[in-house]
Amino acid sequence: MSTPHLRKIISLTGLCVLVLNASLARAEQKENNPTGDIKPAQTDSPGAKPVSGTDNNERQATDRQNDNRQRGANVRNRANDPGRITERGERNNRESNLDRQLAACLLTKNKGEVELGKFAAERANDRDVKEFAEQMVKDHGKAVEKLEQIVGSQEPNDRRSQIAREIDEQCLASLKQELGNKSEKEFDACYVGSQISGHMQMAAVLKVLSNHTSGQLKEIVQEARPTVDKHLAHAKKLMDQLDKSRDHAQAGKDRSDRTR
Repeated sequence: MSTPHLRKIISLTGLCVLVLNASLARAEQKENNPTGDIKPAQTDSPGAKPVSGTDNNERQATDRQNDNRQRGANVRNRANDPGRITERGERNNRESNLDRQLAACLLTKNKGEVELGKFAAERANDRDVKEFAEQMVKDHGKAVEKLEQIVGSQEPNDRRSQIAREIDEQCLASLKQELGNKSEKEFDACYVGSQISGHMQMAAVLKVLSNHTSGQLKEIVQEARPTVDKHLAHAKKLMDQLDKSRDHAQAGKDRSDRTR
């Protein structure tokens, strides 16, 4: 057999093998799928249910809701974290102790005003000054009652509170001693002058404390500020009256001396 014929036979044989393989493949496909239909996609696959615009919006809304719920759960978990709870408790205790110390300081000052008012009411010569001193006893006494509710029966014993209390007590003792050494004519003006100075200082103290206190003490501080301003204005008015009365008395004395 010649070479060209051999090549032709080999080519035909290869072609027959290809055709046979293709026929077998088609036969196997028909056996597995006799109807020849395309096998539908599974119901839970993405292609089984085409996604419309409405479905996509609903899915996005659901995802957002799930995200919000998760964030809310995370916030609650952080809020309920034992470490954070302990930290909040310690911070609240510090603020409560600070308020109690500040309240104790204000309590000492108001007790001093009550004591000084009683002292002045007994020694004042001018009727208006005497009434002013009695009003100080009344108003500062009310403040004492409110502050005692915060401080309690036992005042703070920390070193700073003890020193502040000793300073206020010493200032009061020194002022009473100084006033006690004044003559009847001098006493009224000296007492009223001390009240102007004291209430100017207290107005500044309350202004600062209003930014550093909380709860019940903050309410007391805010209520006290207009009262202190009123006392200060009253004391200044009394001083003007005393000055005019002194000037009038001095003018009368001068006239009397000239007529002699």
